[in-house]
Amino acid sequence: MIAEADDRPAGMTLNSFTSVSLDPLFVLVSLGHGSRTLAATARSGRFTVSVLHRGQPQVALDFAERGAPFPEAHVSRRYHGNLAVTGAAAILACRVVQTTTAGDHDLVLGEVDEIEHGGGDPVSYTHLPPP
Repeated sequence: MIAEADDRPAGMTLNSFTSVSLDPLFVLVSLGHGSRTLAATARSGRFTVSVLHRGQPQVALDFAERGAPFPEAHVSRRYHGNLAVTGAAAILACRVVQTTTAGDHDLVLGEVDEIEHGGGDPVSYTHLPPP
């Protein structure tokens, strides 16, 4: 997932996101308090979910490394200026419609404005190298 505010991108690897509604098309992500991604999402009111392709396990690991610099090499600008992972199997560009606090996370409900589906199998935990 990627968000950008004040020309500063932030992103993270989500272990899941949830389809909430088909009409309108809503998805839900859970972001930890204090995360750069939550801060960027809150400021911009937008986020992009990139469903990584099976051949992109290193991208998942690069976005998962806490405190690491933003992995710009994996990203391109698209969807009315939104950032997304290059070569992803699918991309959902979303507008934040509601944020709810749930313990130490915020649940962010986004309305999907645009979808791109390039095809192929998504990456899963079974595609990641062992620790």
